Amino acid sequence: MQQQPCSISELTCSNGKCVPLNKYCDNVNDCGDSSDEPRFCTKCNRTYHGTIGLTYNLELHRPKEDKIPYVCLLTFTASGGIHGDLIQITIDSFTIGKFTSYTQDGCPDGYLQISEQSRISVGGMWCGNGWGPSIIYSETRTLVLAVKLFKLSRDSEGYNFDFRIKYKVLPKDKAVVRYGGIKYEEIIPWSDSKEIGSQSSDAMNVTAYLEHFYGNYNQKLDKQFYHDRSISTGYASNSHVSGRKTELTTGRSNRYTNYTEPKYYLGDLIPGTYCSRIFSDCDKKACRLQSPNFPGVYPRNLTCYYAVRQHEVPPGKHALIIMRQPKGNLIWINSETQATIKSKSDKDKFVPKIHTWDECDNVQDYVTVYDGYTTRDPIIMKFCGGGQALPASISSGPELLVEFTTSPFGTFTKPHPNNINSLNGFQLEIDVRFVEQKSPTYAKNKRNCEFWIRGTGHGILESPQHSLPPNSTCLYHLQGTETASRSYEQMQLLRRGNSPLPSRFKVWISVYKFEYGPKYGLTDENALLTQHEDCTGILRIWDGPMRELPHCKDADCTREEKPYSKYSQNQTHLMTRFCRGSIPRSCDHFATNESLARPCTLMESFVSSSDFVTLELRNTETTVLRPLNFKLKYEFVDNMQDGLPIGNNEYDCNRKFISLAVDNRRGEPGIFRGVKNIFYFGRGGKVNMSCIYRFEGQRGERVRIVINRISTGNRTCQSKIDKDINRSYCFGNSNAKLQIMERPWHESILFPRSCICNTTNTSELPVIFTSTSREVEVHFTAINMTPFDDPDNMFFEGTYEFLPGPKHCKEVRRRNGPSGLIDLASGEIECRDRPWLIEAKPGHFLYLRLKGLYLRRFNPNAPQPFNTSIRNDTPMRCDTKGRVIITTGDGVSITACPLDHDTSHRHVVEVFSAGWNRRNIYEDNKFSPVISVEYLEPVDGNFAVTWLEMQRRLPEGMPLEECQYQCPELNACVNSTIMCDGEIHCPSGADESFTHCSALLKLPTEILAALFVLMLVLCCGCSAYIYRKIKRKCRRTSVLQQRLKSLSSMDTAVFDEKEN
Repeated sequence: MQQQPCSISELTCSNGKCVPLNKYCDNVNDCGDSSDEPRFCTKCNRTYHGTIGLTYNLELHRPKEDKIPYVCLLTFTASGGIHGDLIQITIDSFTIGKFTSYTQDGCPDGYLQISEQSRISVGGMWCGNGWGPSIIYSETRTLVLAVKLFKLSRDSEGYNFDFRIKYKVLPKDKAVVRYGGIKYEEIIPWSDSKEIGSQSSDAMNVTAYLEHFYGNYNQKLDKQFYHDRSISTGYASNSHVSGRKTELTTGRSNRYTNYTEPKYYLGDLIPGTYCSRIFSDCDKKACRLQSPNFPGVYPRNLTCYYAVRQHEVPPGKHALIIMRQPKGNLIWINSETQATIKSKSDKDKFVPKIHTWDECDNVQDYVTVYDGYTTRDPIIMKFCGGGQALPASISSGPELLVEFTTSPFGTFTKPHPNNINSLNGFQLEIDVRFVEQKSPTYAKNKRNCEFWIRGTGHGILESPQHSLPPNSTCLYHLQGTETASRSYEQMQLLRRGNSPLPSRFKVWISVYKFEYGPKYGLTDENALLTQHEDCTGILRIWDGPMRELPHCKDADCTREEKPYSKYSQNQTHLMTRFCRGSIPRSCDHFATNESLARPCTLMESFVSSSDFVTLELRNTETTVLRPLNFKLKYEFVDNMQDGLPIGNNEYDCNRKFISLAVDNRRGEPGIFRGVKNIFYFGRGGKVNMSCIYRFEGQRGERVRIVINRISTGNRTCQSKIDKDINRSYCFGNSNAKLQIMERPWHESILFPRSCICNTTNTSELPVIFTSTSREVEVHFTAINMTPFDDPDNMFFEGTYEFLPGPKHCKEVRRRNGPSGLIDLASGEIECRDRPWLIEAKPGHFLYLRLKGLYLRRFNPNAPQPFNTSIRNDTPMRCDTKGRVIITTGDGVSITACPLDHDTSHRHVVEVFSAGWNRRNIYEDNKFSPVISVEYLEPVDGNFAVTWLEMQRRLPEGMPLEECQYQCPELNACVNSTIMCDGEIHCPSGADESFTHCSALLKLPTEILAALFVLMLVLCCGCSAYIYRKIKRKCRRTSVLQQRLKSLSSMDTAVFDEKEN
């Protein structure tokens, strides 16, 4: 039977036997014929292969003094397939010469150099005494170890040479720690200490030692640094020697099943370099930055550059590169701290942590993070050490450069002295964040962190979303800018007053939060134990422009220490500053619930004295280690308003527009708009708002108002135009509305002419109103405002014109008196639409009658439901296009169709002045008892309105003298002059009744009394006379009857006698 040839990982003995290559020249006759132990053999200058699953021991014996200098090359190759793809070398015992320095002539007596055949040589050296097992993983198929000893010496601990290693080959698909694809499932620690023959099968693969590392070491870490077993499946499969297999068993159920990390993208190696790599578009890849030969020992004398760039950025976005590692066990870079541990007590006291900046200068193994693509860009982080989560380093743009530097000389030390096995090097996660391109969330200039925010609105301002290098200063220039010129009236006012042009804007700052983290490595609880004001990270708010930094360098710069600025001339002063441990004015309740929180008050915020505010954010330490975050709201308070102030306050929202002050040279209507000052609205803390816009024309002028745009917030309200009279009325929730008011005569009250609101964009616009008088007011009011009400959703815009009125309308249409009649069709037809004003004396009311058809009624104090339509309330047809509008002092308007005064129709419209129907008669009437009568679209005809002045009838028991003349059906007291004047004023005609109008009843009381007595006497005389006459007559009648009776008796007797 023909014997199969030996594999590439085996040595073919002279007798045909196959033994592992590491058995060659080990002073043991493994072949049986001593062919593996020839004379003068050496393990050096040989190539070693292996088989997956097997671990091979290899030891170099101390050279003799006559062999010094000693040079030995060991080449390990993974040939693919069952012979693996990668090399793992475990250094069990290591002593070569002595180690003196990391940087200069650190290995004078000898050293070990490690190189990979397909990579350039970097020339790093290891020497001295090694601490326990150190593991080396190749990145290519061939790994070369060069052992050199120049001086052999001996001390109390022995000779300066000892070299024992284990090597094995690994399949690449099992190297999940480096290449990803880690499956989350829990396994128990394991190891195999059995030996087969002379071969030690302590094939402790990465699975075992990583599990041991997590299972023991993480128990000593703080909970915030605990990491799940994401790499617990390790690098290789189970150890297998001579057909015997060590199995992995577990008594616990898998907690992480059906989940596998993606394969890592490790970048593209830059040609001609050992380890520099380029990464691109990491938003779509699982990018990982790894030290060379991770997770094993990294080479010496090395500088690696990892350039990360995001090429594909969505439109309107800006890319930020994020580098972090939340799992502290995946980072360990040699530091001086662990190198100085000599005793067991030192090991027990050792706590692994991230070291930064100067702490890494002793060993000079460190990672440097640049905010950009070159080493000329700002450094935002420099660290070494490990065993602690690494905070995120965020670039300000789509590029990030990471530099990994190692010193030329080193010695094998355990990263974690309390653990047998641990990782070396680092693995860093890369992510991409997209922010709005046009936003102050990132500095566009890496060397100058400066933001300019100009405008007329408001917004939220937060600290930069990227990391800031140490000793950085970011300036935020907030300036309100004018987008519209000042009105002609404002300019005229300023010229007359010789005053400087006031600032249109002020800046309102409300700070929601300010957070400055404790020193890196300290928790908030520990920091509170030594709480004091820490201004190494500070936010200052300056009132005014400050292009240059203030001269005051002290963190406690006070308001009196005003910095000099080339723009401010000592006018810039400090409004406030925020430091860790200080409690300034803030509106922190808004940070928790911005949508439902109450508005910030002026006691919780800051308002500038000009249109410029500068925010200065300064940090002494990098924000990677000590996050410096703030969030505030800025508002450019727009003080510019159209027109002139009614009072002396320039910023009052009550404005006036005077015809004499209006520039009519362009012949265009003037524009007036609602107030934009946020402090008049709910978001500025106001509950109710009332702004008046008064238009004053010259004598003989009229005012034309056109409302083009309006919004009244989130209330369900709309306005509709009554086509009959071309006026607008509000329907729905009219808590916010605009009213057009007219003053018919000088010093009279205002009467509402139109109501406009719009929250559903269904209102009928534009609304056009032309007055008949020379004074009009527009009232923009809102009650019960909420934090959602601001100038963005509550505004209006309109135009105004002063137009010439009819020149021949001289009639004074202002009436008063106890009663009267107004002929609506009198005068020129152009003047008939001028309103009539009927006024009552104080304490009196008016009763008005119009023969006509009642059409509709609007009461601004009781608005109609939202979906109400405008319709007539009478079924009869109105034959004229003219309309009479009767408006009372409380704004109630009645629209009627006038009928001829002599018509036989009985339709009458009756109107009482405001306050007549109030329940409490003793309550003061807050509305004026006047009535306005308008005749719109006038036509010829006999149309008349009558009015009656009256008082409320007093309750029972009051003196009758107080109410001598009454209209019983009105239950009112009237003036005596209307009684019996030939005109019917009371609806029932009681004022013209006989009982009131007899001439006899008008005589004086004395005469009436005398006449009464005379009449009484006459009546008594007449009665007596008549009585006597009747009595006498009755007496005569009685005598005659007696005689007749006597005669009748005599006649009867005669007759009787004759019969006999």
